[in-house]
Amino acid sequence: MPRRRLTQDDVRRIALSLPEAHEGAHMGHADLRVRNKIFASLPNDPATVAMKVTPANLDALVRENPGTYRDVWGGRWLGVTLATVSVETLQTLLEDAWTLTAPKSLVRAHTAADR
Repeated sequence: MPRRRLTQDDVRRIALSLPEAHEGAHMGHADLRVRNKIFASLPNDPATVAMKVTPANLDALVRENPGTYRDVWGGRWLGVTLATVSVETLQTLLEDAWTLTAPKSLVRAHTAADR
């Protein structure tokens, strides 16, 4: 059975399940924030999402699968093609983006709650 293509609604559902995550907007498109800091952006192209990532992960992902991943905004964020990414990978990437953006105390509390 073929995998269902992910949408920006899936991105929202996953991201908004993270502690204190909320939707905002800037430059004419939606974004996802934690304590008003952006960790993911929903471009006008509904088939994509962009999110914060470490430089090492950005380089590795783009090199490994350039059909799914690309660097955006001067190589500071990861662009993801939703049609070719799994829900598990998307969830991991969004959790990583949230972790990079959220205050350390919130990350510690979230990590402790998961144990």
